[in-house]
Amino acid sequence: MNYIVYLIIILNIIQSECVDLDFENCLLWPTYCTWNDSNNQCEDANENGNDPSYGPYQFSSYNESNGLASSESYLSSTVFYPINNDSLLASIVIVPGAFSSETTIHSWASYYASYGYIAMTIGINDFFNDDCNDLANSLLDGIEVLKQENNRLGSPILNRVDINNFATSGWSIGGGAAQYAATLDSSLKAIIALNPGLAIQDYQNCTDPNYEYYCLVPEHLNHSTPVLIISSEGDIENPTDIDAAIHYSYTPNSTDKMLFELANGNHSTGLNPYAGSEDLGNTVLKWLDYHLLNDISNCNLLLNQPNSAVQFYTNLECYENILGDLNNDYVVNVLDIIVIVNYILAPSINQTSNLDINNDNDINVIDVLELINIILN
Repeated sequence: MNYIVYLIIILNIIQSECVDLDFENCLLWPTYCTWNDSNNQCEDANENGNDPSYGPYQFSSYNESNGLASSESYLSSTVFYPINNDSLLASIVIVPGAFSSETTIHSWASYYASYGYIAMTIGINDFFNDDCNDLANSLLDGIEVLKQENNRLGSPILNRVDINNFATSGWSIGGGAAQYAATLDSSLKAIIALNPGLAIQDYQNCTDPNYEYYCLVPEHLNHSTPVLIISSEGDIENPTDIDAAIHYSYTPNSTDKMLFELANGNHSTGLNPYAGSEDLGNTVLKWLDYHLLNDISNCNLLLNQPNSAVQFYTNLECYENILGDLNNDYVVNVLDIIVIVNYILAPSINQTSNLDINNDNDINVIDVLELINIILN
């Protein structure tokens, strides 16, 4: 009976005009519909030539029915990937919020794929019992599945996954889980937390039994992974000053962090990459390009407050690029030689703009020799 009711609801959505859909349902159909922030309504994607602003790459997707491994820690999964980019690709795994289907974050996944990232969305097993800790482990399991995909014969992303370059993201409690995942896995390169809420079951640090020992204390956000926290001025479910601002405050000052609160909006604003006249998507991409792809040119751009921001905080500092500093630790030494040798042995998209030491548009042993000269001199 429940299945029939659900099917009827889905059919009604499919048969609706875009203008009849609310914000969240509008985002379920990015091919046909797009949300107009100015008019605060859903519109046909082709109306007035208003196609979704995808990036330069065509993309496709696949799921468990195409051989993608499943996991007991999440309900379902879909991988979006660029089809006209043969480089090693950085990846981001995304989880939705409570009582939200996996498809609510497909808009972000397709957006990422169009800009050259592998993006994996996962669904929530148990809306009533899975908490931020469960979802954090689900995100990390998704990363393990992507690593398997890099070696699975028949995988559309065979030999295309940079197995050392992952980010996590999520919306609502999924955004909190994306942050908490970094306390469980220090190898994560970046976090995108969308309208996040976070509470951890911790019998040692949480003292109020009325909340079954759920709380948020600085220890729950003690990680070194750069985090971009997105919130909305009109979010009443996870208000900025109660949630996002606390998350920013509790994240160590030694960690790159940024809080971007969009004007107006609501709890669902973080589901829309085009929110804030596309300020949201542009900021997120710059954060990922800088921290995952080591695109230093984006650092200073990230310091510019977006026009749609009503609150904007960051501790990000940009330093002048040092010739030969390939791992961005502001010292040129043998560790940088290891970076360039690893690239020559297994080329990837990471740091390619910095590796060409002699600017001959080729990365080879000559650049290694140039780097050695820099170190010796």
